[in-house]
Amino acid sequence: MARTSTKRDAAPAGKSRKARCDGVETREALLAAAAAEFAEKGYELASAREICRRAGANSALLSRYFGSKEAIYRIVAKRLFGDLGAPLAGLAYGVGDDASWRAAVREWVDDMLFMTLPTELAQKLCAALFRHEVTRPTKFHREFKEAFGRPVYEGLKKLLAMKVKDAERLDLWASAIWAQVSVYALADRKWHADFKPSGMGVREWADKVSAHICETVFKALEG
Repeated sequence: MARTSTKRDAAPAGKSRKARCDGVETREALLAAAAAEFAEKGYELASAREICRRAGANSALLSRYFGSKEAIYRIVAKRLFGDLGAPLAGLAYGVGDDASWRAAVREWVDDMLFMTLPTELAQKLCAALFRHEVTRPTKFHREFKEAFGRPVYEGLKKLLAMKVKDAERLDLWASAIWAQVSVYALADRKWHADFKPSGMGVREWADKVSAHICETVFKALEG
């Protein structure tokens, strides 16, 4: 026999849709607030209560939607590191000749620099979280390194391996380029101001740094 619906069993469709919509909006507000809180203070000092305050949400909702500060931190890190870093891991697959190789190397360097320079909100948050994880590693550091950092680094090595056949020399080139772009992520805004020539915008400066790094790579490996 078919189950008879009652008023208690099912809410009106309009109310149900609104509840679902409100739930999604609240969840996204908590994630945005968590990203800002973690970027500003790091995992250890970030507060679940403060995340809820930033989101304008009841303090019980973080637990309801995510379970814990640890769980929401994992989601935030996956979004920031994964969304901005994942495209860099597969650049080598599109290389078919010298021109496409140079374009892929340039894209890797460009994206890494713009990811680590606070020119847009996503880059700013990602850079801050990266800085916290490197300077004050959390218990998730190894997990994040393997899941997000290593694929990006290996993507660079795959590109360089097309020109560098010696394994030791390949490691030196990859680590040197990684170090050059990473230093900008680890630097705070005051350091950026000291690095950047007076009167030059951040994006113009990053373009010039990228061009310099790529020119050095191309001359050394194609010369």
